[in-house]
Amino acid sequence: MIPAAFEYFSPQSVKEAIGLLEKHGDDAKILAGGHSLLPIMKLRLAQPKVIVDIGRISGLSGIKADGQKVAIGALTTHDAIERDAVLKEKCPLLAETAAVIGDMQVRNRGTIGGSAARRPRRRPPPMRRRASTPRGTSTLRGNSARISPRCTRSGRCCSRRRAPSNATR
Repeated sequence: MIPAAFEYFSPQSVKEAIGLLEKHGDDAKILAGGHSLLPIMKLRLAQPKVIVDIGRISGLSGIKADGQKVAIGALTTHDAIERDAVLKEKCPLLAETAAVIGDMQVRNRGTIGGSAARRPRRRPPPMRRRASTPRGTSTLRGNSARISPRCTRSGRCCSRRRAPSNATR
């Protein structure tokens, strides 16, 4: 099927993306990997008027070790998590888990930010979320009130995930 018509934006910064989401409110949806949003749009179960594609925003993907913690960008794919040497050393369970998520297409396009945003609310979060605001970053815990898959009512958007290093089975 073909999705309903929508307006498309491809912001170049987190600040620009947040501005678009604030401007368009409930009419806007975030697109990153697309494995959750695109299928329901094709079936017309979701008909957003505005799509904000955050897939090209630099700095939202990648994996970095920071002392006792590992920071994983929200746009980091499951495939990148599976193959990353730092994660294999510091968080082997996370790398092993990423290897069995969906099929190869899902692992190549699906992102950890999307998976975290789509998790059922009754399941405890596996990691704390770092949130970006126009004023900087902060840590979100638990189920903050969301206005979109990755943003809260206070204008914070998931930009990366943090996990303690040496997470074991």
